[in-house]
Amino acid sequence: MPTEHVPLSRFAAVNTRSPEAAREAIGRIFCPHFLNPLERNPVSFHARHHTVEQADYSVNFVAYGSAVEIDPGELSRFFLLQLPIAGAATVRCGTQIADVGAGLRGSVLSPTLGSRMVWNEGCQKLIILIRREALEAQFESLTHQACRAIEFDAAVDLTIPVGAAIWQHAQLMLGAAETSHGIADAYKTTLRDGITTLLLTGLASNKTMLLSRPAPSADPVAVRRAQDFMEAHAERPIAMAEIAKASGGSLRSLQNAYRKAKGMTLSDGLQALRLTRFRSNLLACGGAGSVAEAAFAAGLGHLGRAAAAYRDCFGETPSETLRRRK
Repeated sequence: MPTEHVPLSRFAAVNTRSPEAAREAIGRIFCPHFLNPLERNPVSFHARHHTVEQADYSVNFVAYGSAVEIDPGELSRFFLLQLPIAGAATVRCGTQIADVGAGLRGSVLSPTLGSRMVWNEGCQKLIILIRREALEAQFESLTHQACRAIEFDAAVDLTIPVGAAIWQHAQLMLGAAETSHGIADAYKTTLRDGITTLLLTGLASNKTMLLSRPAPSADPVAVRRAQDFMEAHAERPIAMAEIAKASGGSLRSLQNAYRKAKGMTLSDGLQALRLTRFRSNLLACGGAGSVAEAAFAAGLGHLGRAAAAYRDCFGETPSETLRRRK
């Protein structure tokens, strides 16, 4: 892969041809593990690990060049969503084995299950590390029930709709990580909530039966509380779990009731509030501020996506609105 196409190349944490150095350095980023090249003299071994920390998750690019065996045991503190972008691997998590390959299948490693992998020569992966506490908190918010260990089926089929949605969301997370210095915390929180919800509601796990049960209905008071909370705090990084807590019900119940009452999803409702605040900021600054300042002050994160959503909503670009005030 040409250097200019390597993901997160500006955030290189490991770049070594020594298996021992790679084992130690990558172990500090993820967790201690066994790393063994499968060739006696692996001339193609070249460990690269690029990483960006975000809100309760990190985005990583990892490659080893040659074929390697990796044995981390139980991860304990985090989940790993592994999406091959080149090559193939065999992943064992608990009693399940998943053969993964670029564009076809990824995998999820659960923290309470022992894991072991063989990466084939040339395998490269985009890896999303999700803090265990964040995913478990999202489960509790969705169900209003205490969470014990969540254990996903190992394989993620990227050719079906839910797998494609996970892949697309991971690309958004990668894009935000590539420009991490210019991304508001609110957007990172939205991305975190999106991936945890996709995994919990879209993938098979030991919690699937519980999550598939119909959610109790939330009353109009809960919707009003949620709307009031979002209006009061739209400019800061609001987690969906916070909104549900403010409403007094579970996140799934609130999402259903909000969609029925407002004709849009809860996240779309929050986005609409932020876009309205974005417009107010532009109109109030009298041409003295910038589009980026107005967007970030409204709680919007990715400037390009915020500008496109603004144009769709108001029929003009943020710059056009700003120019009318000069």
